[in-house]
Amino acid sequence: MKKLQKEFIEFNKSIKCSETDALIDKRDMLKKDIEDKFPDNCKKYGIEINKSDLEFINQGSYKIGTAIDSDNVDIDYAVIFPLDINEFNDPRNVKKAVRDSLFIENKRIPKIKEPCVTVAYHENDKEYMHIDFPVYASNNGLLYLGRGKEHSESYEWENADPKGLSEYFLNEFKDREQLKRIVRYIKKWKQIKYQNSNNSHEVPPSVGLTILACNYYFEYTYEGDDDLSSFYYTMRNIKNAFTIKTDEYGEITSADIICDLPVVPYSDVFYKMRQSKDHLINFYKKINKAVNNLKEAINLDEEHEAAKYVREVLGDQFTVPEKKTSSTETSSKSEYNYG
Repeated sequence: MKKLQKEFIEFNKSIKCSETDALIDKRDMLKKDIEDKFPDNCKKYGIEINKSDLEFINQGSYKIGTAIDSDNVDIDYAVIFPLDINEFNDPRNVKKAVRDSLFIENKRIPKIKEPCVTVAYHENDKEYMHIDFPVYASNNGLLYLGRGKEHSESYEWENADPKGLSEYFLNEFKDREQLKRIVRYIKKWKQIKYQNSNNSHEVPPSVGLTILACNYYFEYTYEGDDDLSSFYYTMRNIKNAFTIKTDEYGEITSADIICDLPVVPYSDVFYKMRQSKDHLINFYKKINKAVNNLKEAINLDEEHEAAKYVREVLGDQFTVPEKKTSSTETSSKSEYNYG
């Protein structure tokens, strides 16, 4: 067994998350409302859609099995239906029809966001769950994501492949359980290091981190899985994928990393982060700090001390094993106790 492997496996079990009964019940209830009301709401915009035309698919981390525990559970549940996007070129109308289908006065107030329609659930004035409904039009054998907020002047049907993206990840994870665990560790790292962020644009999206993990994964399974080494080398590979520029004093002036969707529209996953050069610089610095802490953990022989450095990356949920005592210390204690 490799260093801290038992602790990493226990940690993975503690953060791993699957769909709960409550989440499934809410998802199915919202699905039924869309099925029952969406076709009629579409008629307001001259769109004819039958209930039998609707298709729903899971997207995201629950679909590919990399979801982790969170104070705010997030699930993507796509709505797909046939539509001539040349005739009905404004996706905002269709998204309004989805929103209206989910609306219940004084009880459920969905919001139209740029890439989806979302329903949030609150308890004690704090959001604990939200379900996003990306809206896709099926046209001539291709899928198009409805982009645009309700009153935004910027909107479009964007060619997309949600099924292909899920298949890409599922193929990457096939027979690679260690890679799945590494993705969860990276997502937990993000959750901790960006927990106080007030600007969503500075937070690396989970899909981007998952793509980076797949692209730069370092498998370490010689004579048994070694998650510490795999985690370290994968994070180091991601760090080294950055292009860094510094000034004459060695201060970082810019940081960049290429990460595109592996399927259409092949878009830049970190495009929102590029709105400020500081976002990618901070991302790099956080990655670099994690790499340094994991390197210290690898270089230490004593698991108790090594785990302290892992905690700097993954938080207090990671178990620190008890410090091992030397045979001399054990003998001394025995004599003292029983003398």
